[in-house]
Amino acid sequence: MHIGEKIKSLRQSKLMTQSELAGNQITRNMLSSIEHGTALPSLPTAIYIAERLNVPLGYLLAQDGDELAYRKMTAIPNIRRAFAQKDFAGALALVQAAQDGGEDDELSFLRAQCEFGMARADLEAGRLRSAVAALDRAILAAGETIYDTEWLRARAAVYFRYLSGVSATLTSDVLDADEIEHARALGDEVCEYVMALEEMEKGYHGAVAEYLSRHADSVYAVRLRALTLMKKEEFPAAQTTLEALLLRDELTFGVLLYDVFGDLELCFRKNDDYKRAYEFAGSRLGLLEKLLEEL
Repeated sequence: MHIGEKIKSLRQSKLMTQSELAGNQITRNMLSSIEHGTALPSLPTAIYIAERLNVPLGYLLAQDGDELAYRKMTAIPNIRRAFAQKDFAGALALVQAAQDGGEDDELSFLRAQCEFGMARADLEAGRLRSAVAALDRAILAAGETIYDTEWLRARAAVYFRYLSGVSATLTSDVLDADEIEHARALGDEVCEYVMALEEMEKGYHGAVAEYLSRHADSVYAVRLRALTLMKKEEFPAAQTTLEALLLRDELTFGVLLYDVFGDLELCFRKNDDYKRAYEFAGSRLGLLEKLLEEL
C-alpha cells in the first residue's frame, strides 16, 4: 500500500472528505493526485496530512511491514482504557482494527483475553450461546501467540464443564471432552466456584471452605453456604439464605439464578410448601428456555 492509499483509507475511515482533509494548506486536486499515486507529498505536506489524520508521520512513511507496529502503537492506550473499564467488546474492536489480518503475538494475546472477558460477561448475563462462541474464539486466538495461555485454555474448559450441566448442547468446537472433564483452573472466581461445587458433590468440603475464605461476600459464596445447609437437611435456614440471595443486585439473569430457582424448589418441597415449589419449578423451566435461545 503506497502512501496515497494509506491517506485515502485513513480519510475514509474518519468520514472526511478530500476538501476537509486538504484544509487551507493544500488543494483538493493535489490531495486527489497523492491519493491516486500520481504525485508524492513533500515532507511538510506529509507532516500536515498526518496531523490532520491524527496519526504518526512514521505510519504514513512506513513500509508495509511496519504498518502493524504503528497501528499497534496508537491503539494500545485506548485498548488499555477499554480493559480498565471492562469494555471487552470495545477493546476487541480496537485490537482487531490494529491487527487487521496481520500476525502479532501481543495483539493475539489481547484478543484472546477480550474474547474470554466477553464470554464471562455473556455467561453472567445468561447469553449462553454467545458465551460458548466467545470461549471458542478465545481459545483459537490464544493458539496464535507464543505467550503462555494454558491458563486461559484451562479456565475455558472449566466454563464448558459448568455449561454442560445446564445443557448438553452447550459444547466446544475446539476442546475435546476429555480435556473439559479433567480441567482445573485457579485465579478465576467462577472456575473456583465450579470446582468447589464438584468437590461438595463428592463429599469433600475443603475446596468449599477455601472458596468461602477467598470470596466470602460473593453471590456464589452465598449459594455454597445454602447448599451446605441443604446437605445437613437444614432446609428452613437454606431457604432463608436463598431468598436473601434473590434480593442481591449482583444476581443477574444467568446460570446462577437458574440454579437458585432449583435450590428453592427443593427447599419449598422439603418444607411442605408445594405451591411455592411448583412456582419455582415453572420459573426455572422458563428461564432455561431463555438461557438456551439461539444467537
